[in-house]
Parts: sequence; structure tokens; C-alpha cells
Amino acid sequence: MNKPFWSVLGFVLFAIGTLSVIMSMVGLNFTFMGFIYNHGLITVVIQLVMLFGGMIILYVARTSTEDE
Repeated sequence: MNKPFWSVLGFVLFAIGTLSVIMSMVGLNFTFMGFIYNHGLITVVIQLVMLFGGMIILYVARTSTEDE
């Protein structure tokens, strides 16, 4: 397993998910995620999946039991 790749991917997903939730509370949106923002409740679900999915990927990548 390529730890640095999965760690960076998890962190980026977590950061974008967190910033997306915070910015949507203030009324701002990311432009590159504009296709998500017009779907109501599904938007919040996608943002939370990004946030928690990023945390899970980061945790699994950092606590891997592989001998390298």
C-alpha cells in the first residue's frame, strides 16, 4: 500500500469536505464543486461523506499493519 498517496488523498478529501461544509454555512460555494450544490439534501450527504471518508482513509493509511 502506498502510504503517502493514501494519506494525501485522505487529507485532501477531509480538508475539502470540512471547508465545503463551513463555507456552505456562510453561504459561499466552491466553484469546482458547483454541480453538487443544486441538489438539496444530497449536497449535505456528499459533503459529509467527503469529510468522514477523508478521515477514514487517512486513519487506515496511517495505521496500516503492513511490514515495509
